[in-house]
Amino acid sequence: MKYNGMLMKIDGRILTINKVICRHIDTLNNSSRGIVSQDILQQLRHFVEHIMLKFYAQEQEKDIDDNYKNIELAIKYAKSRADLKVLIRFHNYLQISVSHYTLDEENSERLMLKYYEYLLKIKNLLQEKFSLHVLNNLENFPLNMDSNLREYYEKIADKINKFNKHPVRKMDKFYIKKIKPFFSNQRIYYEVTFTKASDYTSKFNRFIAFTSLEITKNYAVKF
Repeated sequence: MKYNGMLMKIDGRILTINKVICRHIDTLNNSSRGIVSQDILQQLRHFVEHIMLKFYAQEQEKDIDDNYKNIELAIKYAKSRADLKVLIRFHNYLQISVSHYTLDEENSERLMLKYYEYLLKIKNLLQEKFSLHVLNNLENFPLNMDSNLREYYEKIADKINKFNKHPVRKMDKFYIKKIKPFFSNQRIYYEVTFTKASDYTSKFNRFIAFTSLEITKNYAVKF
């Protein structure tokens, strides 16, 4: 986004932090995933806060200063928008996990694998809303997926992308037991385990389906 023909200051800050994150990812050939994860985690809170600041600047229709007061206002603004819940949720996680201390390599690696989904969502969000390209080498961060499993999920993703929606004549209610994200071609998909909403459902009477839709597991849903 530009203001009076100039690149907004907040864009410059986002791109600077993004450059640092991408540079750390590029060192994976020479460093362990744990060490790289430590370095990236130190950047993520600032990255997310400045992205919220960008959305707030758009609302204000002007470039704004990068300071604590405006970041607080940006966080409050992001909380008022349902389409920015991924930023608030990720920011909450980061405040708890990495804001005040440095994690060891093992815990840093574990968190990065957990946070990969949020980073991919943020990457797609900025591209969709502002045509701002960030995290261009995110796919180079290894996800501990063997080649057979990767091929398996790629074939599922291909089926999902080709699927045509059909009208449903009958719907039953189900409980969501587990949702597991997986990734293919920088898109997020979900493996969903569910059971029929019944008093007589056993742990062996479960179903697995795959979708590109983000489903909340706290409620019963109709399929």
